[in-house]
Amino acid sequence: MNLWIPVLLYVVGFVALFLELFVPAAGMIGAAGIICMITGTVFGYRNFGTLIGSLFLTGTFVGTPAMIIIGLKVFPKTFVGKRLILWASQKREAGFSSYTGELYEGLLGKEGTAVTTLRPSGMAMIGDRKYSVVTIGEMIERGTEVYVVKVEGSRIVVRRKRKDAV
Repeated sequence: MNLWIPVLLYVVGFVALFLELFVPAAGMIGAAGIICMITGTVFGYRNFGTLIGSLFLTGTFVGTPAMIIIGLKVFPKTFVGKRLILWASQKREAGFSSYTGELYEGLLGKEGTAVTTLRPSGMAMIGDRKYSVVTIGEMIERGTEVYVVKVEGSRIVVRRKRKDAV
């Protein structure tokens, strides 16, 4: 056997590992690359002795992490990396916020009507807007009058309005 066969397997393995970082293939390309590298190392040991096999094995243990690190450094600069990575920060001053409590602050104590059956979540019309609401655990039929007992961020908790509380 010629030396170029294990070397070729080895190079194909490294290229496949590098390619795995850029092509979404669920690890198949990387697995094929590892198999090629292992096969090249085994051929190196069997056909060319301990020295060549050990060189291949050392190259695998040093080269694989190096290839992954280089790939991760290069990936953000590639066409795919530029499309997948969010570069702009989302600042509160620009209008970005995950906290929605200020949108629902004035709802506490307000009354409305269940638009859907609340089991325990659904929709309710409070004022002139429709909101996604939850109950404390009770099932409330559609059309029943409700009132807001708690607002936690974007979670609006309602309870059935008692008829005798009027």
